[in-house]
Amino acid sequence: MIRILVIEDQPAVREIISDVIEGLRVNLEVGEASSIKEAKEKLTTETWDLVVTDLSLGDGNSLALIKELTQSPTHLPPIILVSGFLSDSHIRQAKVLNIEHVLAKPFEPDVLLDCIQKVLELNDVIKPSTNQPLKQNSNLLPEMFEMDRKLGLLFRMFDEMPKSPDVSTICNNALTIAMDMVHASGGYLALYDRDKQRLVRVAAQGFHNSNLEATCSIGETPFLSLINGQEEYIETLPVIGTAQICWPGVMAQNYVGVPVYLQDIPMGVLCLTDCLGNSPLQGESRLMLGLLVKKLDTLLDNRAVHAALSESMNDTLFALVRSLEARDQYSKDHSSRVSILAVKFAQILDLDDESIRRIKTGSLLHDIGKVGIFDSVLLKPSRYTEHEYNIMKTHPIIGDSILRKMDTLVRERLIVRHHHERWDGKGYPDGIGSTEIPFEARIAGVADSIDAMMTDRVYRKAKPLSYCIEQLEFGSGKQFDPEIASIAIDAIKQGTISTESINDSFNEGIMPIQATMSPDKYF
Repeated sequence: MIRILVIEDQPAVREIISDVIEGLRVNLEVGEASSIKEAKEKLTTETWDLVVTDLSLGDGNSLALIKELTQSPTHLPPIILVSGFLSDSHIRQAKVLNIEHVLAKPFEPDVLLDCIQKVLELNDVIKPSTNQPLKQNSNLLPEMFEMDRKLGLLFRMFDEMPKSPDVSTICNNALTIAMDMVHASGGYLALYDRDKQRLVRVAAQGFHNSNLEATCSIGETPFLSLINGQEEYIETLPVIGTAQICWPGVMAQNYVGVPVYLQDIPMGVLCLTDCLGNSPLQGESRLMLGLLVKKLDTLLDNRAVHAALSESMNDTLFALVRSLEARDQYSKDHSSRVSILAVKFAQILDLDDESIRRIKTGSLLHDIGKVGIFDSVLLKPSRYTEHEYNIMKTHPIIGDSILRKMDTLVRERLIVRHHHERWDGKGYPDGIGSTEIPFEARIAGVADSIDAMMTDRVYRKAKPLSYCIEQLEFGSGKQFDPEIASIAIDAIKQGTISTESINDSFNEGIMPIQATMSPDKYF
């Protein structure tokens, strides 16, 4: 007897797939599982000849289960994976897991039966005759698949989208789901700049023109009425032999446009092009698009509020550092100069924009922990005793504690905590060395040391650049990362780094996190 397990969380779809399989004229038994938990139990306690499984179930992803079981003693039978929303990554993962066949819903019953016959090598099996149809409900399979597909879209909308880390990813995910909803071949999502009366494209898919304009005037699109709140939905039907413009350079046989909201105010457009079918979207599809836009409103609202709070908190932290440094004329603007140097080194290293942003912010905040150091120590007009030095060495830990609740400054915290670590492991506070020290912290550490040497201190005058070069050469591989020390030495020798260049950069306003803000906003 051949035993086949069907894993599917929608009862109606599961029942019909089982009916289809049972139509094969062989001696077989069809088992069913409605969840990952139930499927795991059946696969680990029973023997099966074949598994037919949906991708996404209510309690998890079947590919994750298959991967888990391949790493256990459990013997897995051949697997046929079916899904209404297979991404390229899912297909790649299925290949890695040696899954026999991947079927995209909807599919005809005969397609599934052909796959089963090939996998199990049932060459002599006779499929059900067309004159003797499959069990009563098998002809409902396309309708069941469509229902299953829409439930899957809802799952993606309410489960996957909230996991997105930023606005761009949220918008791209929303666009992908919207295109799947109406079977569109292309689409874009654009946000509206009311000051300039322009749409700014933040997501686009399905267009071959790589030079698609990033922005356009609202008047160059048919969507002004959506932005003004005069309409809530625009749809055109295909006209044979003609194409319609819905964005400069974008021609479509038909398109659907809906407004994107932020706090119930129209602030953008979701446009879906070349939708499948020649008739208007049915009420159910329009309802699902409405749900998607509402979910997008909530997610963008949350991100906007979170970003505003984060920016406000960052401003507070920068102001705290500024007031801290204002107490001591010798350390005034120190953090700004360190940040300028660190950014220069990061640019020489050709780091990406996000890494440079982290280094800029982390360097600005690197000494924030000094707010917890007594004035009698921090402002002492002479060299520290050993006891006082040990107190000063706690400032990276204090700074780390201050930023601990800021989930937007996770990497920046590492700079704050580790900018006094040494390559040879003799630094503080954790005594880590070499590549254990976060790369951004190693950059900030070199910048911090250079600025300390280049500026006056109460107990000594600023050192010349030649002295900085000597100390960098001496400390390379001991105190400093050799690569960063070498870059710093070359920059000083080439004139890229000098007292004048740092002061010029500061005066030109390079330091603010947002280039439109004045230097005085922070330091």
